[in-house]
Amino acid sequence: MAKLASTEAPQMIGLDWGTSSLRAFLIGSDGRVLAERNGSDGIMAVGPDTDDLRSDFSRIAQAAIGDWLSENGPLPILACGMIGSTQGVAEAGYLDLPTDLSAVGRHLTSVELTIGELHIVPGLQKTPTEATAPDVIRGEETQLLGLLDAEPAEATTVILPGTHTKWVSCQGQHVTDFSTSMSGEMFGLLSTSSILARLAEPTDDFHPEVFDWGLSVGADDPAALTSSIFSARTWALDGRLRAEEVNDYLSGMLIGAEVASQLRTTADPTAPVIVCGTADLTMRYSRALLRQGRKAADANPRAAATGLFRIAEQSGLVPTKENIND
Repeated sequence: MAKLASTEAPQMIGLDWGTSSLRAFLIGSDGRVLAERNGSDGIMAVGPDTDDLRSDFSRIAQAAIGDWLSENGPLPILACGMIGSTQGVAEAGYLDLPTDLSAVGRHLTSVELTIGELHIVPGLQKTPTEATAPDVIRGEETQLLGLLDAEPAEATTVILPGTHTKWVSCQGQHVTDFSTSMSGEMFGLLSTSSILARLAEPTDDFHPEVFDWGLSVGADDPAALTSSIFSARTWALDGRLRAEEVNDYLSGMLIGAEVASQLRTTADPTAPVIVCGTADLTMRYSRALLRQGRKAADANPRAAATGLFRIAEQSGLVPTKENIND
């Protein structure tokens, strides 16, 4: 069991180590984030031809958190995300559905790096049936634990939008089902590498009317999405869509079709919905949900850090509140 430090003293370091990004959190004894860093050194920063995975990942970790360890002494280091995949430093495996998130801390994988021992959170997997394909989650299980309370054990649908958006059905902290949508990756490919990109002009501005138009087109017939997408080109040729509006129209179609389909097939029609992603994606998915008569609940913007701290408590890497006065 870890020794308890003062309330303001760091108790652990949490890493959300994904494919293309690395978020590092210095976390206090109450789970409060004392410092945070965001970098682009995801697991893809280490090439497949490396001769020494541990050395390469140790170098990245040293650059990200080495000064925290120098200033505070040895701290438990817990990571979630693709660092535990077959392309990461060590494969952390998967837990089968249904999964009790309150027990994830019992299944950590540990590997020695030059900066100390790295503990890695396992992912979740859904085994195939005759009607459904297999599916996996890695990293999102930690976000879920940071979003969901053990009590009350009510049904909740959680949407985690991103490159591969996850729709997760939960009962309290029990994950009962999930599915993955590739709308984010499709948008990236279509908006940069397809014929649609020739008429689009990337912009940081948001065009709500055009996005809502796309939502209507996508939600009207999700099964016809591959045909509807081409209208992003023809409406631009016709002049109704300006170049700077094309991507919002395309985004609306993809998200509209996804949300309409998932609400019909996956999400509990009576369960509250939580959306947790970047500010822009959360806004877009919340807008799509409202058009379908569903309202998104507020989400913890630092769900990954909260989840990492809760898993550290489960595993004994940091003391729990019950052990503070022991």
